[in-house]
Amino acid sequence: MTGVLYLITLASAGLLVLLIPAVLVAIAHNEIELAANMGLLAAVGIFAALAILIALSGKTKKSERAFSYLALVGVWTVTPLMSALFFMVLADLYFMPAWFEAVGALTTSGASVLAREHAQKGLLVWRTLLEWYGGFLTLASIIHVLAPAGFGGLQGRGSRLLSSGPDEGLFRVATYYPLALQYTIMTTVIFLGLVLFGVKPLEAGMLGMISAATGGFLPFADPLEQHISHGASTVMAIGLCFGTMSVFWRRQILRRPIRIFQNNLETKIVFAIIMALTIAYAVRILDVSGGVLPVSVFSALQEGFFTASSLVATSGIETRPGVIALLPQIVVLAIVFVGAGVYSTTGGVKVYRIGAMWIYAIAELNRLIYPNSVDRLRFGDLAINRDSMQAIWTYFIIAVLVIGLGSMLIALTATGFEAAIFMSVSLFSNASPIYEALRPPTGVTIEAWPHFRELPNPVTYFLGILIMTIGRLEVLVIFAVLNIRFWYNR
Repeated sequence: MTGVLYLITLASAGLLVLLIPAVLVAIAHNEIELAANMGLLAAVGIFAALAILIALSGKTKKSERAFSYLALVGVWTVTPLMSALFFMVLADLYFMPAWFEAVGALTTSGASVLAREHAQKGLLVWRTLLEWYGGFLTLASIIHVLAPAGFGGLQGRGSRLLSSGPDEGLFRVATYYPLALQYTIMTTVIFLGLVLFGVKPLEAGMLGMISAATGGFLPFADPLEQHISHGASTVMAIGLCFGTMSVFWRRQILRRPIRIFQNNLETKIVFAIIMALTIAYAVRILDVSGGVLPVSVFSALQEGFFTASSLVATSGIETRPGVIALLPQIVVLAIVFVGAGVYSTTGGVKVYRIGAMWIYAIAELNRLIYPNSVDRLRFGDLAINRDSMQAIWTYFIIAVLVIGLGSMLIALTATGFEAAIFMSVSLFSNASPIYEALRPPTGVTIEAWPHFRELPNPVTYFLGILIMTIGRLEVLVIFAVLNIRFWYNR
């Protein structure tokens, strides 16, 4: 259990360190009271975390897999709760909205109750840093816990693909250096690209972190197009495209980009979907705007590319209100429900699982015609066997049940049934802005389709928190930890 406490404290310490740049931003914008409160929280929290880490140093041993599950759930429970306390102090929020805000940030969902038009710069930077850190925690969770355990049919590649040596174990900080370096480099490249296209450094930093984490939180109350150029939005779109890609392939993109498309079927499908959606959105943009000039076509393609990348990356941000809703609602929901790369920060059930289910279903149909046939099933470079398919089907069924049950409970507590379905799917897929993006502009009341900040019932906030967390933790790990029989027999 000392290992579980060590990992939770380590994750919390990383979160607390992120307060430091937010403090500097607050001071630079003369937000002295906010800076003082942040500085005090950071100092006390970092001191306590370091004390615990020093006390546990050398006492953590390689633990069995079950305790890594417990540590994972603990990290995704404690860090949002700690962040919620900070939001209560810094943003003057009640506990449930503050908890909802924290979970929306760390799961990269982008669900927010903050009034961005009135929020201080330091607070917006802190919220963005949380989302960026949540992306890192997501990748670390997948690589070091979920994939090795085969949760939801994940193929256990291990952490060796991201490290120079053998697997160093969960309880060594050095284990996470290669991933942190790759993630930081990706963020920095996007930041520099945005600055190159004229975006202010502070805004470029926040947008770069959002893109790298495929998050859904914009630091502006007004439309994105009022703050960045078409070129800058294209840089963000490219960043989101990288975010859809498996983390194991990103390091090879500059070395051998052709191999990525040759050996990774998932990447091919993801980029094909993005290109198809780009064209579809461009056509719809031209249709509603009446543009016929080449420059209009080019602008429509740029905006379409951004929207498509945002949608597939389960980010849900758009350059201006109403663009995402240009396609049928069912298509938008289907895209975010599927998501993108299985080893990425995106939400949803992932393309690999849907592809594997399709290939296996075709094989079963063929077996009805040729009962004695033997098929070696593969999805790209990944083998598909009966065990992995059982895990995938279990994941898919539970995911659908979670969304269905969540929709019913949300409808009972806060919204109309249609809005409840949209909210449940978007929260589970960690694409919360989709819920508000698809809200009809007319003919619907606040009671039937409320904004997140207007949810009338604390129970609804709790349901949202639960759905976002389950979606981020790949569903099954939570049920594994809640298996009372397993813990009783230990």
